[in-house]
Amino acid sequence: MLLQDHPFFAQLIGLLACLMGASAFLQRQDKQLRAQLTLNGLLMGMHFLLLGSPASAINTTLSAVRTLVSGYYRGKGVMVFFLVTSWLLVLPKLTHPMQLLPLLGTTLTTYALFRLESLSLRLCMLASSIGWLAHNLWLGSWGGIMLESLVIVLNGHTSFHLYRQRRAGLAKTSSP
Repeated sequence: MLLQDHPFFAQLIGLLACLMGASAFLQRQDKQLRAQLTLNGLLMGMHFLLLGSPASAINTTLSAVRTLVSGYYRGKGVMVFFLVTSWLLVLPKLTHPMQLLPLLGTTLTTYALFRLESLSLRLCMLASSIGWLAHNLWLGSWGGIMLESLVIVLNGHTSFHLYRQRRAGLAKTSSP
């Protein structure tokens, strides 16, 4: 009996990934955010593979590696490597236009992880999550739907607090 024959197992892995992803976006430190997103990506890769979506599985697994590497190497060359690799590996596996949304989201997140920090990083990831949410609704990924919904709320909450901290800092430096 193959694991693919048991959608409950696939959905269970997706729910575990959801918990990891939700925890990640509660982190205010970028290093902790990246570590938890790496684990989340590996779990989601397994989840999508078991749901029969190899394009999404490749995308999320490669994203997990990218997220880890981006914590240590932020050069443009490494970023371009992951962008090109994502498109080369995922594009041939696309079987439906909805599968393009995660690839576009991955492109945006890759740029953000390598070139942005703090609030800007999280806002790009927020935009990416919207595309992933639409994809997961289409695919029927319970864990993915819950994950991206939670990520949108939690990342939005953390982003709002970072925005307020930034404004408070600007107010302090701009007053006479």
